[in-house]
Amino acid sequence: MNVLAFNGSPRMKKGVTDSLVQTFLDGAESAGAQTETVYVAKQKIKYCVGCFKCWFKHPGKCIHDDDMLMIRKKIKAADIIVFGCPVYFDGFTAQMKTMLDRLIAGGSPFIENRDGHARHPSHGKERKVRKMLLISTCGFGERDNFDPMIHHMQAIARNFATGEYMGALVRPMGQTMEMLEPEKPEAVKAIRDAFYKAGVEAVTLGRISDELQDAVAAPLISFEEFVQRSNALFKDLIAQNQA
Repeated sequence: MNVLAFNGSPRMKKGVTDSLVQTFLDGAESAGAQTETVYVAKQKIKYCVGCFKCWFKHPGKCIHDDDMLMIRKKIKAADIIVFGCPVYFDGFTAQMKTMLDRLIAGGSPFIENRDGHARHPSHGKERKVRKMLLISTCGFGERDNFDPMIHHMQAIARNFATGEYMGALVRPMGQTMEMLEPEKPEAVKAIRDAFYKAGVEAVTLGRISDELQDAVAAPLISFEEFVQRSNALFKDLIAQNQA
């Protein structure tokens, strides 16, 4: 089984998103999967310009000659696709959204009725089902901050002719988790272990339990303490940078 992860964070390996994605992939590898991470910010990906030549002039081929051809080949070979991305202004980062927009070249302009909804079929006859998972982090503490991105991910999976939404592993107070690790090692370990177990479940069961999706989002501190600690930290960072 091939598990392909896209890291859409501009911080790439330096961010909390990557730490959690890699923990998930470690679990997947322990269950026998082959894994790969594509750091989207490192790829050469031009914006979609809406010319639709990939539909009407040379079907399946974009006008841009960049890294999207390689990315689309990797997607075709994948059994599970992980979209790892922090919440930026209530949604995907610019890097991830640019890549997603360019996937239009894999579709066809024709319209089909799929479960009572108008959809575009895939270009060609390939019908391999790919399961799709969101892994996301956020600076805020409420879990509902992920709702817009989760809804977007669900829509993307539905729009893929062969996509199947697997779930979302979301981590509120992402940076706070790393800050609290020396203070609450067991609680943070439990969260990381849940990400690891989710990787195992994804490969062995083809799904991720609600219990693990809840476990990765478990609160570490109260909302009041989160506000107090965060504001104190930001005050210190401003003072350090302005000194």
